[in-house]
Order: sequence, then structure tokens, then C-alpha cells
Amino acid sequence: MKWAVKKGYKLLIGITFFVLLLLRIMLFENDYMMQEREVTIQTENEDLNGFVALPKEKGEGVVIFVHGDGPQNATQDGGYKPLMERFAKEGFASVSWAKPGVDGSHGNWLNQSMDDRAEEVENVLEWVKNQETINSEKIILWGSSQAGWVIPKVQQNHQDITASILIAPAINWIRQGEYYTAEKLKSEGKSSEEITSVLNNDRRKSELIRTGVSYQEYVQETEDRSLSEERYTFVQKNIMADATNDIKKIKSPVHVVLAEEDQNVDSSETARTYREMLPESQVTVRTIPNVEHSMLNPSLDNSQILIYLSAIFAPKHTLVSNVYLDYCQKLIRQL
Repeated sequence: MKWAVKKGYKLLIGITFFVLLLLRIMLFENDYMMQEREVTIQTENEDLNGFVALPKEKGEGVVIFVHGDGPQNATQDGGYKPLMERFAKEGFASVSWAKPGVDGSHGNWLNQSMDDRAEEVENVLEWVKNQETINSEKIILWGSSQAGWVIPKVQQNHQDITASILIAPAINWIRQGEYYTAEKLKSEGKSSEEITSVLNNDRRKSELIRTGVSYQEYVQETEDRSLSEERYTFVQKNIMADATNDIKKIKSPVHVVLAEEDQNVDSSETARTYREMLPESQVTVRTIPNVEHSMLNPSLDNSQILIYLSAIFAPKHTLVSNVYLDYCQKLIRQL
């Protein structure tokens, strides 16, 4: 009996020690070296639920975060924070906000065209310049994926934007969609004939959307209900998006960061387009090895459970690719 009690005490002590260690790791991994503030960004069109990360030392400038697709909140559920901390270490503040209709921001992001999104960034820029706690002497626009259709629209209109950092930016809406579909079907083991058939069907649907047919007409014609009516409206507003002409007009530096294993965006098309549209002295292109579109730690790929656990217990050091974080920090340091 005494042996059993003694063994039980040891087990209890071991469990307690493990829980305390886990809590300590969680606290450390979620304690970032920056001052975090939730703010309301008041613009001409709506109030946005914003997030500001300030460096603990003297401010050198500010990075404005522009989301990719989807209903993103201000920090992408904390996924931006490891990068924001790297920027804070270099003396740069970070500013981000929840998309309209998300997490308290007014409006509905599914009603936005890429021009609307660019105008929203312009409004945030004006707000940033009026904040005494943020040094806007150097302004960097950071954006991922769909932001590739937004940031060039803004950057070409401003002499006061120091540079942009574009993460896996898309070029053409329709080609990007076809690339994504083809890569997905390849990963599922579909034959070339099957892939061609699906792409041809998708092109027929895209042509219908481009002609401006209503959602009800689209569903009746295609029997496709994979898009909600709101999402259909969003696609219809943006299906002709192409960044090429906007890229040509950019005057300040652009840093393009691509994912080697990207199945969402055609990295080769993106690299080729930026190098063709901008002089070599103005653009850099870097491919991060082994990562997919989201730039997550490669060891987490294809495991939602590991991504979830990493985001909770150790986001600072395990969630995002360190090669990617190091490179972005280096870019900011050089700027």
C-alpha cells in the first residue's frame, strides 16, 4: 500500500512538473518583444479594428500589413506576431487591421474590389501618419498573396513609401485560379486528361462570371453551388484582376519573396513578371526553400493538428519558417 501511495505521489509530482513546464513555455512563446495595442482605425468609409505593435526602442519606421484572401482578423490569429516581433527588433512598428466585417471592423470584405482594398490601405496610411506614437519616416508595405493586386496600386501613387515586401504575390486572377486547380488535381493523382477536362469546365464558368450574369443565372447554367452568393459577387468584382500594369508604374523598391513549394501561386510567373516589369536595381526576388504558400515551418506541412498546437504552445519559434523570418528581418534592417 505504501509503495502504491509513493508511486502515486511521484506520478502526481511528474504531471505537475510537466504542466508547469508547459505553461512556462506557453508564456515565453506568447510573450513578444514589442508593445501590443488594439486600436480603432477611423477612415472615411468605416471604422476598422486594428492592431499596432511598437518597438520597445526608438522607432525607425512602420510596416503596414495587407492581408491575402479570406476573412482575416488583425493578426491572422496571431500568425503575424513572430514577423512583427522581428520588425520590432529592427525598430519598426507594425500596423494591421481586421478586414471589414471581421472581428468588429465595419463593412463587408466580400463587397470589395481590389481598388476598394487599395483605397482602404490609403486610408490606413493617412491614419498612421497622424499617430504620434508611430514614426512614419520610413513606410514599408508588407502583403501576401492577394495583396499582390492591392499593394502595387498603392505603391505607384506614393513617393513616401520606402519599399514593399510581397509574399507569394499573384499576378493574374484567372491564371492563378487555373494554376491552383491544376496543382491540387496533380496532388490527388488525376491524369492529364482529367485535369484538362476540369480546367476547360472552369474556363466556361469564368467566362460566364465575366459576362456579368447574376448568381441565379450562373447556378442555373452550371449547377455549381460551390460559391455562396456573396463569394460569387466578390469573384465577379475581381475576376479580371491583373497586377502587370500596376507593377510597371512602381517607382520605389520591391522585394518579392516566393515559396519553393507553392501550390497556390505560380512562383515562376511571378518572378518573371516582376523582373520584366521593373529594372534590376529596383526589384529583388528570393525563394524560400521547402516552404508552401503560407510560409509555415515545413515540418508542420499537411498537419492541421501540428499547426494548431504550434500556434498555441510555441508560435514564436515553431509556427513560421525561420529562414523566411530571418530574410524578412534582414530586408527591414537594410531599409
